[in-house]
Amino acid sequence: MALKFCGSKRASVEAWLSWWHEINRIPDNTSEISVAKSKLAWWSKAVTLSFEIPPQHPLLKKIAPGSGVLTGPPIDFWLSQLQALMSNIEQTQWMNDADLTQYIDATTGAACQSVTWLMGARQATTIQIAQEMSQGLHRSHIMFKMGHDIRKGRVHLPLDFLQSHGLAVSDLMNTELTTLPNEIANAFDAWQQNAKDRLLTVLDKASSLPSKEKKQLKPLIVLCQLHAHLLDDLKRMRFPMLQKRVSIGPLRKLWISHTAAWR
Repeated sequence: MALKFCGSKRASVEAWLSWWHEINRIPDNTSEISVAKSKLAWWSKAVTLSFEIPPQHPLLKKIAPGSGVLTGPPIDFWLSQLQALMSNIEQTQWMNDADLTQYIDATTGAACQSVTWLMGARQATTIQIAQEMSQGLHRSHIMFKMGHDIRKGRVHLPLDFLQSHGLAVSDLMNTELTTLPNEIANAFDAWQQNAKDRLLTVLDKASSLPSKEKKQLKPLIVLCQLHAHLLDDLKRMRFPMLQKRVSIGPLRKLWISHTAAWR
């Protein structure tokens, strides 16, 4: 839905996001750690070379202008994500929130900065706000995908956060829970509120930008609003994401997106 608000930049943003989804699937879809690392190492080399010579991979060709080399987003944004995925490939649990924050900055943060760059942003303030948006977006995504991740043996809520609520990783491994124990419900409440507060704070910052810079952030502004509404839905439904995927219906999503885009 957010892609609809990219205007003339939609093709380049869509092409870049296709690459981003491709590399992010590698840790999940590759059973052998060594194979996953080899794939990410290959992509690092392919991206680096594509800033020097015309790319060969179809996904990179779609991003390169004409038949030339890659000119953006800046190479640091690409390599940041690949390096973070590589370092995290064997990890199933964050020890503390500081490590998670650093990982989000390197992955989703670089992705949000890249999208904003492709939308024409060059002001440091605008690109910084895009990175700040990534914290709320990624933390929301952890909640949205919790059931899926737990079934794969991963719990992305940091250990220090769980311990602060009297929980261990094993307490979340039962995805068949129909009624959440108070400790788990309280932890989910706290995570939901933190993620939503981050989204609302950065949306408030974005609202004070000049109209040109706000336009460059528009796809991310729409995405932040959609995530905030879905977080509210999860809380109202008492966090059913361990058993099922929860989403916003198409008509409501359209209304939220257009309302967010034209504020």
